[in-house]
Amino acid sequence: MKISKIEVQKKNKKRSSIFINGEFKFGLTTEIIVKYGLKEGDEITDEDIKNLLLAEEKEYLKQRAYRLLRYRNRSIAEMKDRLTKLGYEPDIVEMVINELKEEGILDDQKFVKGFASEYTELKPKGNIFILRELRKKKVDQSLIEEIIKERDEKGIIKTMLQKKFPDYDKNDLKQKAKIMRYFLSRGFTLRTVYEVLGEEYD
Repeated sequence: MKISKIEVQKKNKKRSSIFINGEFKFGLTTEIIVKYGLKEGDEITDEDIKNLLLAEEKEYLKQRAYRLLRYRNRSIAEMKDRLTKLGYEPDIVEMVINELKEEGILDDQKFVKGFASEYTELKPKGNIFILRELRKKKVDQSLIEEIIKERDEKGIIKTMLQKKFPDYDKNDLKQKAKIMRYFLSRGFTLRTVYEVLGEEYD
């Protein structure tokens, strides 16, 4: 078989129609055509066509992944679940996930550090919140434990206490109860909250 014509599509200039032996067979993006060096007159086999279509499907799925990452970072498991829900074959999803990992686009260690940083600096939350949310995102438990150990939860609470409750009076039991509820609702560890507020924890 021979590629008899490569014609840019009228409705989508980023795609071209591929004609084989004078008949239209399939369309490909310009990126794939350039990547594989396709040109008119080239000999092509059924296996070549299969690989070209697979490459285009993978590239399309990878672009979907990039668009998802523009909104927020995602764990490897999150991305895999999302791409699978788009209806693609698990094998193709796995190939794309592996390529993104090799490129350093998906990295659970970086993801965990970024996640913890966001909920330490921008929207402070406690260790229980961090633990719960990262488990939902199916991050490896060892990575979660590592980042929890690195966090100074007590220091975060002290900073928030000074900023949000500058008039804190440890002798005001009503105020203390209110502050305690505030921190617990944001996923801070009960023992740490007690320690910072000067309470005995049993």
